[in-house]
Amino acid sequence: MATAVITGSTRGIGRGLATEFLKRGHDVVVSSRGTADVDRAVAELATLGTGRVAGTPCDVTRKADVQALWDFAVARFGRVGYWINNAGRATSRFLVHDEPEDLVHTLIDGNLKGTVFGSQVAITGFRRQGGGALYNMLGGSYKGGRLTPNMGVYSATKAADWRLTEYLVSENDVPGIVIGAISPGMLITENWFAEQRHVSPDEWAKIRPVLNVLCDHVETATPWIVEQVLANRQSGRRIAWLTTPKLLGRFAARYVLGRKRDLFTRYGL
Repeated sequence: MATAVITGSTRGIGRGLATEFLKRGHDVVVSSRGTADVDRAVAELATLGTGRVAGTPCDVTRKADVQALWDFAVARFGRVGYWINNAGRATSRFLVHDEPEDLVHTLIDGNLKGTVFGSQVAITGFRRQGGGALYNMLGGSYKGGRLTPNMGVYSATKAADWRLTEYLVSENDVPGIVIGAISPGMLITENWFAEQRHVSPDEWAKIRPVLNVLCDHVETATPWIVEQVLANRQSGRRIAWLTTPKLLGRFAARYVLGRKRDLFTRYGL
């Protein structure tokens, strides 16, 4: 069994990935910026699976913090097998020219700088220990295609993350190192709900049917994602949960066959 280090893993997708690694007997290091959040997550995750869990605060926008996260993982569990750059932020509320300055800094610093620093630390560590697997988290519109409204700055950071991943693959064609990306689809997380608070009741009524097609619960997608990560030996692979064929099948089921998914009743929506 290996050790998995996941940034931004005290909640949301990162927490779901941590849960699934633990259930499969792997040791996990969780992190976020807040000490209280880390301590709470470690206590809750410790009851799951047979793997061991530890955690430490980490601000991924500071490389020294990211290096300290690696050092913590090695000191606690030894060799790092998997490193997932998950920490980041998404927003769907602003046109590019309206994006508040502080949010621009948050998106670029967390989504791009954090991925760069995490990749630097992980690759350096993998080269020294003789191998390991690095995965960067992608998002909507990461590679051209249809534009998602009000997500210009966010999508630009994820497009940069994909290009960065391609460079990492090219630069690290060495035995034992696997580099890839994860496209988790649109998963319902705490941050996702925070964004929906800004949607009016009328707008929610309009978008809810489509969101029931596009979205998934974290616990639905993360088991499959972790299984794919553990099985993959091919550098450059993008592990995608919501593929185009799957999406087309969902729309056909909803609008042709009349099969409706209801993801939001459990949340009182």
